[in-house]
Amino acid sequence: AWGGTENMAEPQRESTSSLQRKKPPWLRLDIPTTQMSLDEPPTFVQVKVGEFNISAGNEAEKLVFVVLRGTADWFGVSKDGDATQRWQRKSLRHCSLRYGKLKPQVIREMDLPSQDNISLTSTETPPPLYIVDPLARGRAFRMVEEVDGYSVPQTPITPGAASLCSFTSSRSGLNRLPRRRKRESVAKMSFRAAAALVKGRSLRESTLRRAQRRSFTPASFMEEDVVDFPDELDTSFFARRGWRKAKEGTGPPKVPLRQEVVSVHGQRRGQRIVIPVKKLFAREKRPYGLGMVGKLTNRTYRKRIDSYVKRQIEDMDDHRPFFTYWITFVHLLITILAVSIYGFAPPGFSQHETVDSVLRNKGVYENVKFVQQENFWIGPSSVTLIHLGAKYSPCMRQDQQVHDLIREKRDIERNSACCVRNDRSGCVQTSEEECSSTLAVWVKWPGHPSTPKLNGKDRQYGSVCHQDPRICLEPASVSPHEWPDDITKWPVCTRYNTGNHTNLPHIDCTITGRPCCIGTKGRCEITSREYCDFMKGYFHEEATLCSQVHCMDDVCGLLPFLNPEVPDQFYRLWLSLFLHAGILHCLVSVAFQMTILRDLEKLAGWLRISIIYILSGITGNLASAIFLPYRAEVGPAGSQFGILACLFVELFQSWQILAQPWRAFTKLLCVVLFLFAFGLLPWIDNFAHICGFISGFFLSFAFLPYISFGRMDLYRKRCQIIIFLLVFVGLFSGLVVLFYVYPIKCEWCELLTCIPFTDKFCEKYDLNAHLH
Repeated sequence: AWGGTENMAEPQRESTSSLQRKKPPWLRLDIPTTQMSLDEPPTFVQVKVGEFNISAGNEAEKLVFVVLRGTADWFGVSKDGDATQRWQRKSLRHCSLRYGKLKPQVIREMDLPSQDNISLTSTETPPPLYIVDPLARGRAFRMVEEVDGYSVPQTPITPGAASLCSFTSSRSGLNRLPRRRKRESVAKMSFRAAAALVKGRSLRESTLRRAQRRSFTPASFMEEDVVDFPDELDTSFFARRGWRKAKEGTGPPKVPLRQEVVSVHGQRRGQRIVIPVKKLFAREKRPYGLGMVGKLTNRTYRKRIDSYVKRQIEDMDDHRPFFTYWITFVHLLITILAVSIYGFAPPGFSQHETVDSVLRNKGVYENVKFVQQENFWIGPSSVTLIHLGAKYSPCMRQDQQVHDLIREKRDIERNSACCVRNDRSGCVQTSEEECSSTLAVWVKWPGHPSTPKLNGKDRQYGSVCHQDPRICLEPASVSPHEWPDDITKWPVCTRYNTGNHTNLPHIDCTITGRPCCIGTKGRCEITSREYCDFMKGYFHEEATLCSQVHCMDDVCGLLPFLNPEVPDQFYRLWLSLFLHAGILHCLVSVAFQMTILRDLEKLAGWLRISIIYILSGITGNLASAIFLPYRAEVGPAGSQFGILACLFVELFQSWQILAQPWRAFTKLLCVVLFLFAFGLLPWIDNFAHICGFISGFFLSFAFLPYISFGRMDLYRKRCQIIIFLLVFVGLFSGLVVLFYVYPIKCEWCELLTCIPFTDKFCEKYDLNAHLH
């Protein structure tokens, strides 16, 4: 405050001797030494500035005096002992906050009284100590009623007693005017009422709790050891229960008043209450059994807890949520890169159809319809997600259905031949039914004169457009490496004979169709590049037959298969945990991780929580790959439900110390059931939710920290760790066997993850082309 405005109300308290000692040639201050009564009007102060004598009764003259006095006190050049001490305390407090604690000898060199040593955190001179006498009634006590818009309380005071206020409070004393309390807005009161209803408390109780809250004391550069100050005072008038008992006539016993300062793991005293955004990164200890979810479900400890249990709770480590921050950063980064590079699929819940006139392999334009699944998460298409590493069974094992489709396609291709048009407009590899006998010639071996020999006999399969063992230089068809009679086993020819005319119709023509891999099941067609691009397929310019390409390698992407015929990308089980189906999906994961996951990691640490998170996600993806093999699923859904299972386990482990555990269990169960019901929408995998929750439940018993309630309970929980670890290993091993050794097919299982409200609401994530 400028210039000691708090001392203007009681000018008789100024130290006359200290003011008279500072007499610069331009400033002289004369204050009467007579004592002033509270009933008498204030005595005017005369100030001599230069050659002018001014009266403090004048407002302008008073302003000049306040500015001069305040400026000297502000810069610490005043000879007043109190002002100099205040300035020194401000400087030391600033140094302690910025550079750490001061040396003990610095505090001793200040040579302050014991009371000042107690209030070193205060920036003002400690006033005389007063307490309010609650029994005083009707005593005449007159003070200035209104000073600058603030009303001074008229409560009688009793000097000479110990103050009930905190010794470290910088606002204690009646010589400082109270702040005017700002009235709450309607929106704030409405929000507080809604929060009270959610927490299960009445509005009146919430208001009383809010009124009892206090901020922490200002930061101090004193030592962390705080001395308790006993005072035999009757505190019944300052407790809510005391007032009730006082009305009944049975006052509570006198208890010693003690001042306690709680410091949690080196946290600085004096840290103010921060805004909710900063609370996300605050370093505050997570109470066992409570936490953020405990606050939402209104969990509380019982009034009586054994000291042995209390000691275990207090001795639990406090961790920083490094894993939560890391996994959240990775999720955001990958989602931003995915949508920036691959774009967005059509948003919605059904299938999106695109119709256009496209040039196909017959040399004419045809109306073609392209169908793809819409993505309501606002993100890439399913084909793109598979290419990025989504959970997809045909890329992780040799799927029988996909294998049968490829084998049928090869059987048809083995009996195909090159269809050469009569007008020399081109040729394409096709079957006899698709080649017009009037407009083209179907060059089929061995019935055509161009049939080559193999071991002295005519070849039975062929021909192939733009590929013949007689003109290919690399790899050359020479003994003992002659190309087999089966054209589906022919290699891709990389170098041809440079001759322009070979007198072979299937070689001299212009080829109009090459292999194109379309869809998510590796469907291959001999077609034009224009049609392949319209269908978002993979066009192979170097090959001539579908048997020469591996479409599942193109669909899956990532690392190529060790054996092109056998998919082996098992790492998709954990790689998909870092992907998301869209922006909304990523935001949901970030919100979950920065609240629930972060809260639990502060209790368990990054190593324990990362094991539960990753293993639960892998188990959930493995179950989803068994029951929903042809759906491309991404996201840490199984991991998140495994973390939700941790909340149940923590509740069970702390059941004996909670006041209302059944109430907390009911609320938590309702939330989880709602999330399982939400999993009935498409693009949300309930199998990953269920198995992730079960595996997280078992892992939580093994990895989450716990408290014991005795020696037998300690032995029981140690055995519990071994048992649940074995149960989880058995569950995971069984799922691996069902996925790789004995794959199952369950048609009705899809009802657990998607209910068909409409005909196309739960369509497969397969892409097909339809001709109009």
